[in-house]
Amino acid sequence: MIEAKGIVLHGGREAAITTEPVAEPTGRQILIKTHAVGLCGSDMSLYSGKYEGPKHYPIYFGHEWSGIVEAVGPAVTKVKPGDKVTGDCSIFCGECEFCARDKNLCKSIEKFGITMNGASRQFFLQDERYVYRAHPAADLDLIALSEPLAVGAHAVRRVAEMRPGLKQEKILVLGGGTIGLACFFALKYIEDCQHVELFDLVAARVEKAMSLGASDLTDVTADEGDAGSYGGLYSGRGYDAIFETSGSAAAFRRAVDLLRPLGTVMALGFIPSIEFSLKTITFKAARIMGSMGGTGQFETVLNFTFNYPEVARQLITHKLPFEAYAQAFAVAEDRQHAMKVLVTF
Repeated sequence: MIEAKGIVLHGGREAAITTEPVAEPTGRQILIKTHAVGLCGSDMSLYSGKYEGPKHYPIYFGHEWSGIVEAVGPAVTKVKPGDKVTGDCSIFCGECEFCARDKNLCKSIEKFGITMNGASRQFFLQDERYVYRAHPAADLDLIALSEPLAVGAHAVRRVAEMRPGLKQEKILVLGGGTIGLACFFALKYIEDCQHVELFDLVAARVEKAMSLGASDLTDVTADEGDAGSYGGLYSGRGYDAIFETSGSAAAFRRAVDLLRPLGTVMALGFIPSIEFSLKTITFKAARIMGSMGGTGQFETVLNFTFNYPEVARQLITHKLPFEAYAQAFAVAEDRQHAMKVLVTF
């Protein structure tokens, strides 16, 4: 029996470091020694007590993680001790009608680190079906980026399936946070799209994207023009596909305005409610899509971080030990200077 220290959240900005025993793995279980956990918006909301989705307190958070296999149960076949690994946030059944189409939408889904205990501890157990092995030479810091990168890659793949000519189309990513950059990376480095712009109100984020291959900003910075006439609607200005990742109602409305006829808006930001004219969607014969989770794309993004480590590393701005969790959460709240904060174990 191993004793493991970890960070438990109680909501209302209350948290504590605890020590609990971790059992030896049985069956298909894997005992994982945590290397790092990434902080995301969901973790920030869980910490503050403002998370609006299903949740559970007290809870070990951490759905973005990397680690090393410490031991395996007798039925495990995918990994062995010493392997570098990461894993799913979506804990799916694999048997329902939705799992057959998209495991991120499982009828009985649980969320690792949100509705069930996650990786914010030195050791934890996980079923092998939710674990993915990285290249032996991969950087464990970059492996911890797999979950948010997979979320972006999953959204991009869904749009690419609907738009066979996406590589040659004009694309805009709204929002330069982690998910926005994850979409940008998937578009440029995985799908090989030729023209991808990224816009954010924080100029440094736009500059970072452009240094990594984003195209110069065009119509997103121009006046809206005459969208009230057919000539304005069909002028050719705008974008064929827009990924809205900021969670801003104003940004979503702008995305609809900027969309070319027959274009697609992929919504990834969590917007509680929004008012806009549906007639624009009708006039443009546009498609509005959503995407949830990254299950199905982990192998893809593990290859990306291994093949483009210096690109992926641009996401990481801070690393702090788990004992300094309060400082880590405070740093992560500063969106002007922080992108991905890693808490190390």
